[in-house]
Amino acid sequence: MYCPGCSLVIEQALAGLPGVHAVEVNGATAIARVVWSPAQGAPSQWIRALKQAGYGAVPAGDQLAAQPRRQAQRMLLWRWLVAAFCMMQVMMYAAPAYMAEPGEMTPDIASLLRWASWLLTLPVLLFSCRPFFASAWRDLRHARIGMDVPVALGILIAFAASSAATFDPQGSLGAEVWYDSVTMFVFFLLSGRLLEQRLRDRTAGALEALVRRVPETVERIRPDGEAERVPVRRLVAGDRIRVLAGEVLPADGTVLEGESQVDEALLTGEATPVVRRAGDAVVAGSHNLRGTLLVAVERTGDATRYGEIVALMERASVEKPEIARIADRIASPFLLAVLFAAAGAAWWWWPQGPAHALGVAVAVLIVTCPCALSLATPAATLAAAGALARRGIWCGGPRRWSRGRPSTRSSSTRRAR
Repeated sequence: MYCPGCSLVIEQALAGLPGVHAVEVNGATAIARVVWSPAQGAPSQWIRALKQAGYGAVPAGDQLAAQPRRQAQRMLLWRWLVAAFCMMQVMMYAAPAYMAEPGEMTPDIASLLRWASWLLTLPVLLFSCRPFFASAWRDLRHARIGMDVPVALGILIAFAASSAATFDPQGSLGAEVWYDSVTMFVFFLLSGRLLEQRLRDRTAGALEALVRRVPETVERIRPDGEAERVPVRRLVAGDRIRVLAGEVLPADGTVLEGESQVDEALLTGEATPVVRRAGDAVVAGSHNLRGTLLVAVERTGDATRYGEIVALMERASVEKPEIARIADRIASPFLLAVLFAAAGAAWWWWPQGPAHALGVAVAVLIVTCPCALSLATPAATLAAAGALARRGIWCGGPRRWSRGRPSTRSSSTRRAR
């Protein structure tokens, strides 16, 4: 997802598939939550529908997707660095044109500065702008208007008009060049995306730290009294496990032997460790601080209180507030209004000269930069969730509860990134 405005497109692509009851897409976290009936549909249908819409998906938390994600992060940083370097050089060449008095700069020097700026703008256009052009082309190919369409049009029109003025200074477009504006605009757009990506990664890291709090393996006591190291996912109710000092409890249960202090701040908010001895209940996710405990397992996995908290956090990372839903709904009409406004402005000012008319049209496309419409709200929500998560405060969306436990549904829920 190149822009949070893609959320509505993805929801529309998945909502009509067989067996899909509900779809929620959070553009800030790039995660979709799908409620579906396995008897009526399959996830393979989702992948095909997303490919037809110009997107792809993998299961959320899939470690195979980590390496491509890191490569995309490095590539975005390189695009930003190229745009920053070229922007500074182009601004340096544009300074004489802004500061020189009439007659102080000869035409050959002005032409030389224009050609130098043109050459320095090419890497920005061909390399740094590729995400905007690719996203805009994908949207146009599927007959829709995305957030990057006005941005790509503004960049292309400004560069084309500036190139025409550079190649033919005596032509109708020979009065002004906008290489400095193009490079600076691309630099600021990439800066916003880079900050958004860093914010998303920091928040995702805080959530992943919560998910990975439970250890991968634990010592299970066999009926003959011998201990064996087994994966936590193989635990079942009735097993006996031994939790050493410094380990995290992997399941809910009751202490059979031993005494220790346990940190349950994650679950209760109480920073002071509590004493747990034989007969006391312990919960998954709590930290055994001192002694060794022999615990009888009662609940594992998603059935534990810790699993319920993780499920709430994952749901909170996907659900969007109503204001974000409103922003996604009005994004498409707003984009069409921006394009019509730019075309109308160009038509109105065309009698004053093509160069002036194109400048006004580009200004309308750039000043109304629509990416902020669907970016600001989810980014602010994501930043708040990440800041709270790093401080040990876990927040979840509304959910039905029964007997102190979340209510279950007959449908399955899957998350995709």
